Amino acid sequence: MIGFSFYLNQTITKETIEYFKNMKDSGFSEVFTSTDIPNDKLPSYFDNLYRLSDLTKELDLKLIVGVSNQSFEILSKQTDFNNYHDQMTFRLDSSFSNENIAQLYKSESIALDASTIGNSDIVELKKLKVNFSDLDAWYDSYPHIDTGLDLTWFAQKNRWLKKLGFQIHAFVTGSEPLNEPFNAGMPTLERHRKALPFIAAIELQKLDVDNVVIGDSYLEPSQQKSFYAYFTDGYIPLHMSGTRIGTPKYLFTEIFHNRKDPARDLIRLTESRKMNLNTIEPTNNTNRIFGSVTIDNRLFETYMGEIQIVCTHLPASQKVNVLGKIIKDDLKLLSYIDGGAAFKLIKV
Repeated sequence: MIGFSFYLNQTITKETIEYFKNMKDSGFSEVFTSTDIPNDKLPSYFDNLYRLSDLTKELDLKLIVGVSNQSFEILSKQTDFNNYHDQMTFRLDSSFSNENIAQLYKSESIALDASTIGNSDIVELKKLKVNFSDLDAWYDSYPHIDTGLDLTWFAQKNRWLKKLGFQIHAFVTGSEPLNEPFNAGMPTLERHRKALPFIAAIELQKLDVDNVVIGDSYLEPSQQKSFYAYFTDGYIPLHMSGTRIGTPKYLFTEIFHNRKDPARDLIRLTESRKMNLNTIEPTNNTNRIFGSVTIDNRLFETYMGEIQIVCTHLPASQKVNVLGKIIKDDLKLLSYIDGGAAFKLIKV
């Protein structure tokens, strides 16, 4: 599952509604918002929260609202709360006691704070009859530069959370313009602060995160397409530039798979040899740099027609023709193409 964010200090406009529709069409299914607003100003934002709830209901999007103990108390006393609370899941921060959590568990859809929950909390919540398989655990996003979480700690915490049965949510930075006032992105991991959202999302998935959420309020269309390709259609899109004359047309029309016995230095396109029906003469036998896309020519005999993506620097070979190169922004994706993984090459 993938989600995106909209904050209560934003205005819902026609453009907002169009953006929500585009995100839903791109496979996004949940929206996160937060009541992280000074308590004396919070009531003035409730109308926006209710409008957001109406919009997400209309588009069949799940709405998650980040709350503190104080902000939830203020919200729950509002006249319209009873008309809207069953349309929301409340992500509880660390200000809630375990007794508070157990009580809300009986009446509301809730999610817990992934970062701060610990062993003693688990023991106490179990005694209070809380079933963790019913709950999600949400990390925070960190708008303050240098305050995002450490990778090693995050990976260890996720293994522990998964053993308990939690579904895990974490954030990645969005696209420009980033959220004010810091304009530094809103990721969970500090290493993702300047990373492309799609690349960061794949890494989170490899780290046992079930649901990736865009922390900032905007994701550009090209990134939306990449999210759809991977999270809905199941393949990694790789953009290729510098395409040479003689590159087979099928290279850009088919979904390929890395061999199930993956090579150390190459991604080998499993289906490529069977697709080739021509004799391939040697040409453009240049050095194979990291990200080069190549095809074996007739000098490689039975391997003729095998297409490969180079994952290191290799010397030129008379037996191998260079067809083009994966663009710089996509090079990090190559490390996530495991044995049997699906991907598609896109000409740019």
